[in-house]
Amino acid sequence: MASLFASEVIRRAEILSKDHVPQPNLEELPMTPLKMIFCCFDPRVLPEKFLGLKSDDRVLLVRTASGTPARNILDIVAIDRLVGLNEIIVVKHTDCGALHMTDEAIREHIVKHNPALAGKVNDIEAQTTTNITERTRLDVEIIKSSPLVRKELRATVSGLLYDIKTGKVDRIV
Repeated sequence: MASLFASEVIRRAEILSKDHVPQPNLEELPMTPLKMIFCCFDPRVLPEKFLGLKSDDRVLLVRTASGTPARNILDIVAIDRLVGLNEIIVVKHTDCGALHMTDEAIREHIVKHNPALAGKVNDIEAQTTTNITERTRLDVEIIKSSPLVRKELRATVSGLLYDIKTGKVDRIV
């Protein structure tokens, strides 16, 4: 069955495309180094707002479940090769969904909907946690210890924690 929402956003895009300003091709862009920020895709967490990001900051936002970079190490390498990265920031937030589930529950969900995978998903880790501060440290360490990421870039990685109640951001690493 076709998605009703997909049809709706295509309709909206058609209307918006009438005012679209063509974007430059990659080779037309200035290849100044970018910053990469990993952040949760939770709709309450808008780094553009709480970090005061501006377009000239040259930030590439990567939104993932719990803001973890673990599944994106090759993306870091590819973007670094394409345009150059000069800093990576991992941003976590309070009341993250990763605090409200377990890897085991995720494995059970997979098997429930795909019984043929029973016994084959035991090693899946979704980076759930019971301590978001410690998870921030672990995710920074995932990048810092990856031999795939160049040494100079690994040295720039930091981890921040955004409090959704106060709006404050603290450096964890």
